[in-house]
Amino acid sequence: MSSAFSSAFFAGVRFEARMMRRDGAIWFALLILASVTLFALAMGASRVAAQQAEIAGARADETQRLSNLQKTLAHLQQGETQGKPTPEPPPYRDPRNAAFMGGGPAAAVAALAPAPLALVATGQSDMLPPAVRVTTGSKDSFLFADEIDNPANLMSGATDLAFVVVFVYPLVVLAMAFNLLAGEREQGTLGMTLASARRPSAALAGKLAARIAAPIAAMMLAGAAGVWIFAGGERFATPGFAALLVVVLLYGLFWAALAAAVDGLGRSSAFNALTLIGAWVAITMILPAAINSIAAFAHPAPSRTDMVLAARAASIDADRARDASLARYAQEHGDAEKPAGGPQEMTLRRLATQEAAFQRVEAIVAEHDAQLARQRDMADRLGYLSPAYLTYQAMADIAGSGETRYRAFLDRIRAFHIDWRAFFLSRAKAGASLTAQDYAAMPKFTQADEELVTCAPAGLASPLIGVALPMLILAIFAWRAFRRCGI
Repeated sequence: MSSAFSSAFFAGVRFEARMMRRDGAIWFALLILASVTLFALAMGASRVAAQQAEIAGARADETQRLSNLQKTLAHLQQGETQGKPTPEPPPYRDPRNAAFMGGGPAAAVAALAPAPLALVATGQSDMLPPAVRVTTGSKDSFLFADEIDNPANLMSGATDLAFVVVFVYPLVVLAMAFNLLAGEREQGTLGMTLASARRPSAALAGKLAARIAAPIAAMMLAGAAGVWIFAGGERFATPGFAALLVVVLLYGLFWAALAAAVDGLGRSSAFNALTLIGAWVAITMILPAAINSIAAFAHPAPSRTDMVLAARAASIDADRARDASLARYAQEHGDAEKPAGGPQEMTLRRLATQEAAFQRVEAIVAEHDAQLARQRDMADRLGYLSPAYLTYQAMADIAGSGETRYRAFLDRIRAFHIDWRAFFLSRAKAGASLTAQDYAAMPKFTQADEELVTCAPAGLASPLIGVALPMLILAIFAWRAFRRCGI
């Protein structure tokens, strides 16, 4: 950068900064932006606290349940050792019964702890519970056992930092930058500005930089202050915080470049305002909705409600098949005659019925998940049409509430579910009673190291490029317009 260009550029920055300091509307807009940012982070922090409380409650309940079962088991074993008659508990409360214990009383808690910057974006955390009780039943029996949040709240969306950045932040940037050339042209001061500057285009660029620096700085400073207040200063040392600042900066520069490019067309301030508002509506609302609609149309999948109902219907059908089988057995052998083999034979029959239902439900859930995966992949490809879509996805990944982290969590639950079923069902089929050693050796769900941290910065390269590339194209177009104006 030549000395003449730099001196003209910084002169434009200083002049515009003095003008902005005297404008009360600008201070009001920046104050509103900072206040909304702090409010959003406070709401995010409260949601993180609720998730942590839910996980702590689930783990405390698990500890209490296992402690009670082990106490009952010790009491029963003590009675057997001492030869004292001990009342036999019903099978569903008998800690020695592997078939029943693995299906509920001894269920293990699988939890996904909030990431360090979870207060930044809600993401998928409002649809999937942070803690689930894994049993020997099919996944629909515990993954979808809890009620989701209020549908009205889900429809309106969460007030988090991602919402403020994607929707509110661009409006302030556009309000600052939409009429730099048009406003001065309409006030009759553009000619004076150009004549007084040694490098007119550099002076105009400096004035634009001063205008866009104010909302970007306010957004980044308020965000940093909110993270420090509600999450602690140690979050500044995480790679995710640096990535968050980069996302906010690039997204703000994209809207600034768009405003400058439209202003460079040489039209009126009213034209610029209407055009930019239309672009904001298209980029932040219409395109993301269209992307999801196109992906859903190309790869239709049943709704979560339909999937759960289909899974439950498969389980009910299996129960009816078992009842029909028992009825036929009674007709063939007489009502008073019971199947040979005693209680163990009945247990094996019940387990066989449960396994048949499990296989049918798993097929339905697998088909649903595969279709959703195709939807997500297509939506991710189409997401490059909307910088707002990419920005939200990047912030959700930084917060640890994006698709990537939740997919990994669900995959680990699937693997743990297999181990859990194998542990209990193998003992139930063999007719073996659970012992104190079995309770100590039960599978434990542990959170993987990659689930404890946010998305690595390398994983954000693609969405950041998707925002930076159109920003650079618009900036080049705007710079050419400024140079033509400055000639």
